[in-house]
Amino acid sequence: MSTWRYIPIEVRNGFCNMALDEAILKMAIEKKSLNTLRFYKWKPSTASIGRNQSLMNEIDVEFTREQGFNIVRRITGGGAVFHDEKREITYSIVCPIKFLENLGAKKIIEKFEIITRGIILGLTYYGLKPEKDIIHCPAILLDGKKFSGNAQVRKKGYILQHGTVLLDIDPDLMYSVLKAPENVGKSRMVQSVRAKCIGIKNQIQNYEEEKLINSLKQGFQSSLGIELKEGKFSEEEKYLAKNLIKDKYSDVKWLRLYE
Repeated sequence: MSTWRYIPIEVRNGFCNMALDEAILKMAIEKKSLNTLRFYKWKPSTASIGRNQSLMNEIDVEFTREQGFNIVRRITGGGAVFHDEKREITYSIVCPIKFLENLGAKKIIEKFEIITRGIILGLTYYGLKPEKDIIHCPAILLDGKKFSGNAQVRKKGYILQHGTVLLDIDPDLMYSVLKAPENVGKSRMVQSVRAKCIGIKNQIQNYEEEKLINSLKQGFQSSLGIELKEGKFSEEEKYLAKNLIKDKYSDVKWLRLYE
């Protein structure tokens, strides 16, 4: 059984969260970091856009900055996301693509799903019955409503996948930060979110964050056939992340890449 590093849940700003994910990926490619699972939260709340998206098309920049929220561009694909500091937990995984292929995940969608199966298995410990789906990007549903969206990037034989686990939702705040599609009003998008998305917190009796994280850890261990051993960021990862924050994630040129 393969042993992976597990980094316990922590709260960081948007620039730091994205820089650390990329730093782990870069160090893993150089064989300086173990395969890694980490959980994290966001403070302040953060709007993130996919690698190939236009900032001005996706985010109400003025409102977002007035609220003191961060705005970041990810290195992964997918659509714009509002990461609410009070209502979300995020996971990320870095490992060789070959590792997933050896588990039978040959197609890109299969690589997504063998990872997100960890979340599905983790929630079954609560008696819930999540299901996989594709809504623009691979998603996980509960009672037919989306609570997890996921994105990935593949580089030099390695994969970084990260995704959301919605605990609760505030559709009005979400679509004050995110722009509605062209010719679609905000009120319609708010109604759509209420109808199509769900937070899992109220679905779990006697919710406790620590218990949820432990259940998700067990789910990932079962899905991937791994053993998780608690660890921390290396000095090299922290140094690289610090430089990525300065030179990339907080740089307006990276944020406005397609403007």
